Amino acid sequence: MIYKQIIFDIDDTIIDFANTEYVALNSLFKFHGWNITPEIRKNYHAYNQGLWRLHEQGKLTYEELSEICFRDFIKREYDIDVNGKQIMAEYRHYFGNTHKLIPGAKEALQYFKNQGYYLAALSNGETFMQKKRLKLAHVAQYFDLIITSQEAQASKPNPAIFDYFFSRSKVSVNQSLLFGDGLSSDILGATNYGLDCVWFNHCHRKNLLRLTPLLEVDTYSDFIKYCKNH
Repeated sequence: MIYKQIIFDIDDTIIDFANTEYVALNSLFKFHGWNITPEIRKNYHAYNQGLWRLHEQGKLTYEELSEICFRDFIKREYDIDVNGKQIMAEYRHYFGNTHKLIPGAKEALQYFKNQGYYLAALSNGETFMQKKRLKLAHVAQYFDLIITSQEAQASKPNPAIFDYFFSRSKVSVNQSLLFGDGLSSDILGATNYGLDCVWFNHCHRKNLLRLTPLLEVDTYSDFIKYCKNH
């Protein structure tokens, strides 16, 4: 298959999500004077990931997630009542200003751009924040198209977000390749949609869903090597 377009996930594919979450959470809690420990940080990560899985499954809207995330978590951990939407807005301010790149990401984008590929980003996230982070990381210029779940009103793996994406893409599904770290979002969504995909498993997670992507890699250099040979 000769691909003309590569579609990248953003969080934990291009930008280091763990680092972003760590910095944003520390900044938020420091501002409010809430003591944060490794255990609380671990609890938040697991709790937040669970909410996003519900969102991806269509069981929780983006607005509902935004309202309950910190409202319920802060109540549970500190027995403090807070305005959930306000705290989430503050968190997203810190989150949107953090943009450490995954090793090899910028070099890979430059390589694929020089090879003449159309490059796109498809993210379960907020439009303004994701575009801002890509710009601050000095990689926004590589993308011909950036689509988020907020804009599409649907999240990966929902096929509606892929419908929305390809209604705006200059390249067809069968000439596109998706590259992402999320097994239950990127790889499941692409597989169900008939879109070829590569699982960027740099965190070395188990394939509990038993999906069969075109390829599994843990570095950008391995992805580039594959593309050079195919």
